[in-house]
Amino acid sequence: MASPGPHLEEIAHLALEIGRILFQNNASTEEVQDAVSRFTRAFDCDAHLIVTYESMLLTLDSNHQFRTRVGNRVPSMNVNLAAVTSARELVARVEAGLRDLAEIRRLAESIEHSPPLYSRWVVMIALSLTAASLSRLFGGDWPTFFVAFVAGMAGTWLRQEMGARAMNPFLTAFVAALVSGIVGGLAVWLNFSDLPSLCLAAPGMIIVPGVPFVNGVQDMLKNHMSIGISRLGLAILITLAIAFGLFGATAITGADFPVNEPSHLPSLPEDALFSALAALGYLFLFNVPLRLAWVGILCGVASHTTRTFCLLHGIDIVTGSLIGAVVVGFLAQGFARSFRAPASAFAFAGVVAMIPGAFAFRSVIGYLQIVSAGASAAPTLVAETVALSVTVVLMVLVIALGVAAPSLLFPNRRPS
Repeated sequence: MASPGPHLEEIAHLALEIGRILFQNNASTEEVQDAVSRFTRAFDCDAHLIVTYESMLLTLDSNHQFRTRVGNRVPSMNVNLAAVTSARELVARVEAGLRDLAEIRRLAESIEHSPPLYSRWVVMIALSLTAASLSRLFGGDWPTFFVAFVAGMAGTWLRQEMGARAMNPFLTAFVAALVSGIVGGLAVWLNFSDLPSLCLAAPGMIIVPGVPFVNGVQDMLKNHMSIGISRLGLAILITLAIAFGLFGATAITGADFPVNEPSHLPSLPEDALFSALAALGYLFLFNVPLRLAWVGILCGVASHTTRTFCLLHGIDIVTGSLIGAVVVGFLAQGFARSFRAPASAFAFAGVVAMIPGAFAFRSVIGYLQIVSAGASAAPTLVAETVALSVTVVLMVLVIALGVAAPSLLFPNRRPS
C-alpha cells in the first residue's frame, strides 16, 4: 500500500470528522477511539487520540511523519443512532478498500448533514405515547394515561422549538418540565386524574438524559474518567433543571408531589405492552432506522418486564434493574453483531425506561422541602429523601454495569 505522505493532513482531518460525528451523537469514548484507530490503520497510520468533552486531539504517525490536529469543537450532544451506524459503515468501507479521500469527505459530510429519519410530529406523538406508557408502568390508570400523553406532547413541542433555536439545554429542560408539569397539574385540579405525581413525573421522565447517564458510568468503568465525569455532570444538571421545573409546576397548580409514594406493579402482559410502547418513542427520538426498530422494542420489553418479574417475586428494585440490564446488554450485543449496527441502537432504548427519573425528581423535591423547613424538617422526610438519593445512584450504576457486562466480561472483543 502506498504511503499516505502528502495526504496525511487530510487523513487526520477525516479521522477527526468521523470521531466527532460519533462523539456528538453519544457514542461511547471507547467506540470513538476504536473507529478512529481503524480508519487510520487502513492508511498505514498509527493514531493517538485524546478525547475531551469539548474537542479531540489527534496525532498521526506514518513512517516517522507526524501530524497533530485539534478537531472542531463538539457543538452539542445529541443521540442520532442512524448517524452512528452510517459512520461505522463508512469506516468499514475504508477498511474494505475505499481510499478516495474526496469521496470519503463527501460521505462524511452527507452523514453529518442528513435529515432526521422521522418528522418532528412523529417524534412528538411517539414521545407523548412514551410518557403515557411510563405512567401505566408506574401504576397509573387510564385517565392518568391520557393526561400524561397531553402533558408530554406540550413539553416535547416546547423542547423541540427551543432546541431548534439552539437555546441553553438546561433552560430548555427547565421550561419543558415546567410547562408539562403545569398541564398535568391543571388536569389534576380539574379532576381528570387523582394521581398528581404521575401526571407530573411521567411527562418529565421523557426529558431525563438517560443516555449520558449510562455512557458516563460506562466511560468511568473503562477508565475514561474525564469524559465520564463530564457526561454525568451534564445528565445531573439537566435532571436538576427538570426537577426544579416540576417543583415550580407544583407551586403554580397546587398539585401534590409526595416524596414517598407506593408504586403499583402492572401484570407481566401489561408491562410488556407498555414497555414496548415506551421503547418505541425513544427509538424515534434516537433516530433508529425502522429496519432495526423491532430489535429495540424487543430489548425494551426484555429489560423492563424482567425487572417487573423480579419485583413481583420479592427481589429489590436495584437487583432487578441489574438483572434486566444484563439481559438487554447481551441481547443488544448479539443483535449488533448480526445486523452490523452499534449495540447502543438497541441497548439505550431498552434500558432508558428503567432510568429512575421519577425517583430523582422526588429526591430533589425532598431536598427542597428540607431546605424550606430548615431545622424543623421531619426526620421521616430526611430519611426518605436520602434513601431515594441512594436508590437513584445505585440504579444508574447497575443499569450501566448491566449494559456494559458483555464488553466487561469479554474485553478483547471489538466493541459493537
